[in-house]
Amino acid sequence: MSHSFITDVGLKNNIFDDQYLLLETITAGVAGKVVESVVKTLPTQRAIICSALGTTSGNLHRLYKRKALDKHQSEEMLDILSVFNAAFSLYEDRELAQELLNTPLPALNNKKPSELLDTFTGRRMVKETLNKMAWGEFS
Repeated sequence: MSHSFITDVGLKNNIFDDQYLLLETITAGVAGKVVESVVKTLPTQRAIICSALGTTSGNLHRLYKRKALDKHQSEEMLDILSVFNAAFSLYEDRELAQELLNTPLPALNNKKPSELLDTFTGRRMVKETLNKMAWGEFS
């Protein structure tokens, strides 16, 4: 997930570097078109996105039509994207990042990081693990 990915899905390229911009985006609401773009770009994550946004796969298209998601859904969507952004930062390659997120990791009790992305706590655990990997602390 390079900055081009972030802008490709309709977000500002520095959204995860600027906490005020992130908060502003959450408050204003993420556009439904962003969700649609993310699902098209990361189709293997559709089920996780549906679960985090509190909808079914069959009803996900209804969110695409919204001008803006509510604050809760916006925060969920952006937090999921922040995990992908962190994974991409390790390898600078979208496919390797997705492979990492779909590989069981001992630090996560042999669970795939992608299995933990539908809750805030799970995403925090994954981000902490990715951070440890980035700093060479992964065991």
